Amino acid sequence: MFAEERQKQIREMLQKNGAVTTKHLVQAFGVSIETVRRDLLLMEEAGLLNRVHGGAVATGGMKPYYELPRRNREHSEKKRELSEIAMSFISEGDYIGIDAGSTAAIFAEVLKEHFNNLTVVTHSSDVFETLRESFTVILCGGTYLREENAFYGALTLQTMESLHVQKSFIFPSAVSLQFGICDYQQDLFAPQKKLLEIADEAYILADSSKFESRALLKLDDMKPEYCYVTDGALGEDLKALYKENQLRVLTKAIKGDK
Repeated sequence: MFAEERQKQIREMLQKNGAVTTKHLVQAFGVSIETVRRDLLLMEEAGLLNRVHGGAVATGGMKPYYELPRRNREHSEKKRELSEIAMSFISEGDYIGIDAGSTAAIFAEVLKEHFNNLTVVTHSSDVFETLRESFTVILCGGTYLREENAFYGALTLQTMESLHVQKSFIFPSAVSLQFGICDYQQDLFAPQKKLLEIADEAYILADSSKFESRALLKLDDMKPEYCYVTDGALGEDLKALYKENQLRVLTKAIKGDK
């Protein structure tokens, strides 16, 4: 098979799955790993893909930023699905941190269905209103950001800095091997980072539409010590590529972790 035909097929794989692994391409085309790497290099130089360790991903665009009311209406089933998966990492009596946003609001609803005794740290007004009658909730108040129903600023950070949680659950706008964990809201950027800092464990929750896309602000790299939780629509090739990069990405609950 000529290089042009291989590269055409690689483009089709990327369009379908969002990612390809070097191992899969070697097996599919019956060529050496050096040949595959050369194909990927040429395609990257042509702007057709982004190479990463173990393969390549499609050239992800900027994830559009929408106001909270619209985000609350989008992908609600996926957000509930990934929230259910994340329940397997929480135990009665845990101290947890919860980020703000549309997925956080659904996560809080699911949390209330599964547990009776938790202590929750949050800067989200939506999370607070959902959980205040069910758990001990520490609301990190400060300056109120009306369009996101959340608090930010020096007072919010001061409260967070005086606390420690076992687990923090972060809900970014975009996740990418090349660009990292990203978001849009500049005011809420610092509280998100603080929730990561005060936790023993960090869980990054994003529906599958947010993977391999970008947003304005980089919160952090995709680190192996974080656990990434999404819904079952994430492609198998992407999951394989994340595994190649020592990243734990879960699309179903893990029995026995609770």
